[in-house]
Amino acid sequence: MIDGTAGYGAQRARMVDEQLVARGLRSDNVLAAMRSVPRHLFVPPQLVTKAYVDAPLSIGLGQTISQPYMVALMTELLGVDVRSRVLEIGAGSGYQTAVLAEVAGEVYALELLAPLAERARAVLARLGYQNTHGAIADGSRGWPETAPFDAVLVAAAAPQAPPALLDQLADGGRLVMPLGDPHRDQVLTVFQRIGDEFRERRDTLCRFVPLVSDEDAPATPQVAPPVTRIAREEVAVTKAVAVRVSGSVQGVYYRASARLEGERLGLRGWIRNERDGGVTLHLQGDPAVVDAMLGWCRLGPPAARVSRVEVGDAAPDESLSGFEVR
Repeated sequence: MIDGTAGYGAQRARMVDEQLVARGLRSDNVLAAMRSVPRHLFVPPQLVTKAYVDAPLSIGLGQTISQPYMVALMTELLGVDVRSRVLEIGAGSGYQTAVLAEVAGEVYALELLAPLAERARAVLARLGYQNTHGAIADGSRGWPETAPFDAVLVAAAAPQAPPALLDQLADGGRLVMPLGDPHRDQVLTVFQRIGDEFRERRDTLCRFVPLVSDEDAPATPQVAPPVTRIAREEVAVTKAVAVRVSGSVQGVYYRASARLEGERLGLRGWIRNERDGGVTLHLQGDPAVVDAMLGWCRLGPPAARVSRVEVGDAAPDESLSGFEVR
């Protein structure tokens, strides 16, 4: 695998040490893959400087590139090696595909949205991966023509595992996906096939975009011709929200901590104390990063005790250039 871009190795090494090893991930192969794959090549150009932050990022069309920790955790839970054939559902940017390609033998990646599938193919080709196979399809149906698979990874949420994906697992194989309401917190869940039965284990709270199904999609995955250029979104999407946080959030370093977190994530906005003891924030930026900041607001710094977080839409403020305390 050839990176093609210099200067990001130190950022990847720091990402692995601070975001993965510090949280208990231990697979040498997975950690090596995360140190190797250039995540900055899989994000839109305007987000390259945020490529190694501890957060998901928007890749357009309502989809995200997952948080590095979640990519590594799902890969570790699959338990694959160079003998494994892996099916990935919801390939998106292609970053998870590349990580899987570093640790598995063959990776079959399905993506329903053609612009994302084409861009992912271009980046994977640029990096020289020879063991990935991409196609445009409704991922909930799987890829029966190439089944069975030793592992299936679903990077989108649904109330239950699609039966077709369970059917396409080899005996002893694992399926890892987030289960739950696609618009609320979900639980990363591991299914292992033992004969005709499936053992289920709940692992970690998470939040993913919904698994999209399309009845009009071709029944057989459509393998696209070679791509010569990377498709780019014409308009960068900005999300702006007004946030009200209640509880013990004054005199506990909440505002200063929020400013540091907002700056780390690259958000624009502000935070101020209110007379009733709560705080108000204005957040704007990439939708996935705004959502990551909202997750931080629900916890705050160690001394805070958050009882309620109210979120509403707000008009973007183009005069903002950073994140400030008011």
